[in-house]
Amino acid sequence: MKHQRFISENTIYRYISHLEINGEPLRAQLPHRGKAYKRSGTVRSTIKNRVDISERPKIADEKTEIGHVEIDTVVGKDHKSNLLTIVDKASKVVTIRKIKNKSADAVIKGFEDVYGSTFYDFKTITADNGTEFAGHETIAEMMDADFYFAKPYSSWERGLNEHTNGLIRRFLPKGTDFNLVTEEEIAKIEHILNTRGRASLGYYSPYDIFMQHLNAA
Repeated sequence: MKHQRFISENTIYRYISHLEINGEPLRAQLPHRGKAYKRSGTVRSTIKNRVDISERPKIADEKTEIGHVEIDTVVGKDHKSNLLTIVDKASKVVTIRKIKNKSADAVIKGFEDVYGSTFYDFKTITADNGTEFAGHETIAEMMDADFYFAKPYSSWERGLNEHTNGLIRRFLPKGTDFNLVTEEEIAKIEHILNTRGRASLGYYSPYDIFMQHLNAA
């Protein structure tokens, strides 16, 4: 009969240290070269009047109605260009806007453009704790929606947005200067993502699902 044995992470690191003493350098082959991961030093939990995701209504996760969105920013080359991404949880329709920089004012400006060009109502908005979302109350009032924040270092609470940003990176890989990307190119990427069938949607496109929800309403 075979028995399972479990080795702790600390035991592995002690073993590697032992080998290094005997001239076998393995630490460089470890993730981050064996260095302890350091969390960002920015103070993200001090956003005024922040409402935690635990207060968000359960229907946002049920995907039975459109209007519950996750938002994020995508950083371009040398942190000198940025995108604002908004994705609907039920339909997976994504909205992409270029913004001047990663500031609260720039995100608000991005939403002003979205407000003028979006033909459905937002119900809830969920973001991470980046200070670019410090203007959440202004955004919530503009969009007539409730604004919530995921728990710090809990990207899985906004998993759809994280996945969508990954899809955008296929067109605009890391190191891309978004200042050199035209509005037409951004619109084309948005159109491709919204009209392409997805396995997770039964091979319907986000636009297909979006229209199904509109027709049902």
